[in-house]
Amino acid sequence: MKTPKILLLLLILILNSCSSDNSSEDNPKNPTVPTSKFAMTAKVDGKLWEMNNPFNSNAATKPLFTYYPETEYIQLQGRNGGTFGIDEISLLIKRSNLKVGSYPITLSTNDASKTEIEMAFNSKANIQYPIEGTLSVTSIDLKAKTVAGTFSFNCVEDYSKPISTSNPVTTKVTEGTFNYKYDVSN
Repeated sequence: MKTPKILLLLLILILNSCSSDNSSEDNPKNPTVPTSKFAMTAKVDGKLWEMNNPFNSNAATKPLFTYYPETEYIQLQGRNGGTFGIDEISLLIKRSNLKVGSYPITLSTNDASKTEIEMAFNSKANIQYPIEGTLSVTSIDLKAKTVAGTFSFNCVEDYSKPISTSNPVTTKVTEGTFNYKYDVSN
């Protein structure tokens, strides 16, 4: 009776120590495969934010406001702190920019004319306005409907003035990455 128990324990130990072939390691041969379990990451004032959309996935969400029509924009939301987080970065990529390349980020115009970034940094005392930066699409798969890239930008508290000593950069977002599916039904 003792031998079957020992064999059973040994079998359980052996099976638990086997590794799976379905590893989620980085795949350098396919840059559209996410290298993180998060759809978006960024360093905000030096602190790492790891984000998914408000529904905790990597699917693009529908733009909320009509000045970013869904027919012209893909909205990639990253919410820091999970579903109930209060801080968020939204990348609004103009569909005409949905190709590998770099796009300048300037102050939001809310007129569907360009790729834009919005930031809701609600845990900070004042509103932060992205005023300068870059968004780069590094890979796009039109068949699989995936888009990946990088971004960085600076924010100020007074959007009506340029960056200066009286209107300094108040938030720096660096090392931003994104990897999303778009045009999926939510």
